[in-house]
Amino acid sequence: MKSITSTRNKSKALRKCISLMLAIFLITPVYVSAEKDSTPKTLIIYYSRTGKTKLIIETLNKHTNADLLQIEDPKDRSGNWGYIKSATEAFRHKHAPIEPEQPDISPYSHIIIASPVWSWNLCTPIHTLFEKNSFDGKKLVLITTANIHIMKYEPYGDDAPFIKRFLRDYLRGKREAAVTEVVNAGGNFIGHYHFETKAKSDEQLVAETMKCADYVKEKIARSSKL
Repeated sequence: MKSITSTRNKSKALRKCISLMLAIFLITPVYVSAEKDSTPKTLIIYYSRTGKTKLIIETLNKHTNADLLQIEDPKDRSGNWGYIKSATEAFRHKHAPIEPEQPDISPYSHIIIASPVWSWNLCTPIHTLFEKNSFDGKKLVLITTANIHIMKYEPYGDDAPFIKRFLRDYLRGKREAAVTEVVNAGGNFIGHYHFETKAKSDEQLVAETMKCADYVKEKIARSSKL
């Protein structure tokens, strides 16, 4: 009799154990999903004329939990003539048709925008993107690419030769203008990372993108706590 009772008790205990394990198994995915959904949703928007910015952004996207959107421009900007036209447009702050003109950014709290620098301004398609859209409430990181580093002349003081002081102040003004575009579009500017691309191989750009990824993730994490 005792043996039968003992067997029944063991059976009940086993059923309770199995029920508990099933409950944990069913509840855990819900918890993990909720935790994942609570992380900031990030969108990377970029334009690339030569493919360098595209390489950087596609590499960056592999190391961030972000969605990706490429801005297309119907104009032919290839080759030397395309370069001249693009530089002239940017210098004159022109706009151009882009696709998509008004992307759906509503699901995202953070947006990374990547732009080549033309005539020391944001490229025309990204300039148009800011003009045509409202980034109210969005936290923005700006990534730029150019043949030289935009901080190249920053170390020079007021006792430096005139041309170096002029270039220092000129580039400062261009950096401030880029941030102003973000602010005027309603965005909350939280960081800027610049790539100097001249004479750099694809491998070098990919390697530097690892540093950029750390920078971007740190900025997003810090801004999410505010």
